[in-house]
Amino acid sequence: MPRRTSSLFPTREELLAYVASLYYQRGWDQARIARRLGLSRSMVSRLLSEARRKGIVQIHIRWPVKTVPHLESQLMEAFSLQGARVLDAENSSYRELLGQLGKLAALEVLPHLRDGMTVAVTWGTTLWEVVQALPSSSYPRLRIVQCLGALGGRQPCDTPAIVRKLAETLGAQGYYLHAPVMVEREEVAQRLLEERAIQEVLDLARSADLLLVGIGTTQAEASSLKRAGYLSDEDLAELRRRGAVGYLCGRYLDLNGCPVSTPFDRRTIGLTLEDIRRIPCVIAVAGGTVKAPAILAALRSGLIDILITDKGAATEVLNLHLQRSPEARG
Repeated sequence: MPRRTSSLFPTREELLAYVASLYYQRGWDQARIARRLGLSRSMVSRLLSEARRKGIVQIHIRWPVKTVPHLESQLMEAFSLQGARVLDAENSSYRELLGQLGKLAALEVLPHLRDGMTVAVTWGTTLWEVVQALPSSSYPRLRIVQCLGALGGRQPCDTPAIVRKLAETLGAQGYYLHAPVMVEREEVAQRLLEERAIQEVLDLARSADLLLVGIGTTQAEASSLKRAGYLSDEDLAELRRRGAVGYLCGRYLDLNGCPVSTPFDRRTIGLTLEDIRRIPCVIAVAGGTVKAPAILAALRSGLIDILITDKGAATEVLNLHLQRSPEARG
């Protein structure tokens, strides 16, 4: 350290505090601090790290949306999650809830992103809100991959739209699955899955480092597949009769988190549950009490690593978890 700098600060702690105040309070960059003190830029970086390590600098993050820490801890403990974020939202419309949930999820997703990784995404209104909330960045080697066929129509929550917007926002590369989420006949699905372009995109999705996924329900009032015209009320009733309460990537689960065999499995174009299980980090975003059984199914499946949800849904999920499942009662 130059003699002039050492003479200005009788103790090491005073030097650390001064450097930290310039950086964190005055907003000086490291190069400017280095010029001011006659130090190298790398030395300034080391001093800032030392200040944090010694507790001279203590960073407190004030989340722009209010969360419920005790529910987050309960979810993580009950389902062995890596992380959980629970939005403290009451007296909000469902539209407002999804917007706030998107902002919270965006804050959770950001630290996981790094250039050169592969992110697989599905569709859904909540995921669209996540994409809308992300700040513009530049990850030129980041790959955003569609891992489930499209709903069709002009719905902004459809997967191609989400991939496109996410790639634009993050300055990343987008990879599209040019197929519908479900076709009429199994042989058509098989032919599509044999197409090289579709195989390549699905293989890329299978190798993803992170999957950002919504959680679907078999309740008619909140079913995206019903709204898109793929499932009827009778289809949903049949799924519930088979024990299905929700789905991930169009693959159905019962309340215990076990796969449910359905007539739609071989007609769906996208990742399977086993494909999902091999992805290192799966972040699921879902809210609303109507989705609580579906969220519980996804959590019990062991496929989810991080959950972002709201207070009402989290409370209902934990209450359901403490009860005996319908299968057990039978």
